[in-house]
Amino acid sequence: MNEYIYQLKNKYRYSDELLNFLSKLIPCLIEYYGEEYKNIVLGALMNCEIHFAKKDESSTTFLNNFFDTNKEWKFPFSAGGFYHREIYLKDSQLFEKNIIYIFTGSSDFYIPFRFDNDAHVDKLIHEILHLIKSYGRLKMEEGRIIVQYGLSKSFYTYDSQNNITFVERQNNGIDEAFNCIETSQILEMMTGKRQKIRGYTEAGEIAKYLLENYDFAQLIRKSQFSDDDSWIQFLGEEQSKILIENLEILVVSKFASFKILNTPEKIKKFNESKQKANDKLRKILDES
Repeated sequence: MNEYIYQLKNKYRYSDELLNFLSKLIPCLIEYYGEEYKNIVLGALMNCEIHFAKKDESSTTFLNNFFDTNKEWKFPFSAGGFYHREIYLKDSQLFEKNIIYIFTGSSDFYIPFRFDNDAHVDKLIHEILHLIKSYGRLKMEEGRIIVQYGLSKSFYTYDSQNNITFVERQNNGIDEAFNCIETSQILEMMTGKRQKIRGYTEAGEIAKYLLENYDFAQLIRKSQFSDDDSWIQFLGEEQSKILIENLEILVVSKFASFKILNTPEKIKKFNESKQKANDKLRKILDES
């Protein structure tokens, strides 16, 4: 492990604090997911830079320079950070470049990242889990590009000039739900302290109960790192569909805008939609 950490330091010039954190996190990741995923964990972290935004840094400028692009970026500031994979196509071959970008506030409200703050560390672990479960999982199939992120998939089209266009992302809700509970459990391993589910709390609570079923948990784990979807057969097609659709509702609702929910009627409808999703999910828990 010391040699691996030394290689990370040489490649990315990480701070001693980050290197110390990774030296503690990596064994926990391998223990949590299993020794069979060790090479995926190590390979993913070696091929993705972790960057903490500096005070007065323009996120758009930094990322466009990092990826050699010139585009508009939509930033999930409320999430505290994100994992991004930029895809390139050259000579019918797919290439990727990865980053975990952690926000530290703005120039008017700058909050340095603290490794002794569990809420800050939770955000970083959450994005690292997205990274390792997406490592190497991209392919060209039937005239499109498929990129997998754990249980989620993104679809792209491409043309003869190697321009890539995003089409849609599927199963983001269920992927975020399991990522949230796994983040809290891994942070507990690291700190020895009980942790709450942060981020998508309601969706994470549903995933927590599902993971208590050992057989189901093993199938989910397999699907998070491969194309295997046998967890769907385990629950049944109809139950799986209900799970996916309603976890999506809970996750999307996290970012509901106050500009949209601007009347009592809209707020009532929004709350009813969330409650209906929760009721359907609780029914699945009772039956599983």
